[in-house]
Amino acid sequence: MLSMRGCTSCSLGVTVAADALETELETIYARQWRLLVEVAFKVLGCRSLAEDVVQEAFLKLWESRAVQNIQCPVRYLFRVVRNQAIDRLRRLILENRYHVDEASLGEQAAATPSPERATLGQCEWSALLEALDELPERARTAFAMTQLEGYSQREVAARLGASPTAVHFLIRDALGHCRDRLKPDD
Repeated sequence: MLSMRGCTSCSLGVTVAADALETELETIYARQWRLLVEVAFKVLGCRSLAEDVVQEAFLKLWESRAVQNIQCPVRYLFRVVRNQAIDRLRRLILENRYHVDEASLGEQAAATPSPERATLGQCEWSALLEALDELPERARTAFAMTQLEGYSQREVAARLGASPTAVHFLIRDALGHCRDRLKPDD
């Protein structure tokens, strides 16, 4: 006989024989489906995707039969659904970022800029580097790490040994300085 220990938040923590495991999983699915869909919906913002995530989570649990070794299968399932919803959202964001509409490919301009545009871009880049060189070291580092290298403000704060608020002000000041220096002369 395989057993699941109950917990205070899981009303389904009962002793389960191996042959009754399927019935217990079906019971969990029937009782918790709506709440699990709501959890996924809050992350994804789409009921259809949320239902898919819940179904995938149950299928994953069903195939692994891991519920036998879990103290609170309902709480575990809520965690799995939430994590899978977050993973699905990340995947959707990534797909949308790199999505190319094939119909508009023929309408797009060539990927290589004109010589004039390339020269202008190099001049703007040089002007930005000059403006950054005028900044104090911490402001320059904070700006470069967040705006050019993709680090979060928390990561920069940890690296600089500063608070996230201080890093925010360093970046704000650096952006203002660069904006002023790169403003075209009217």
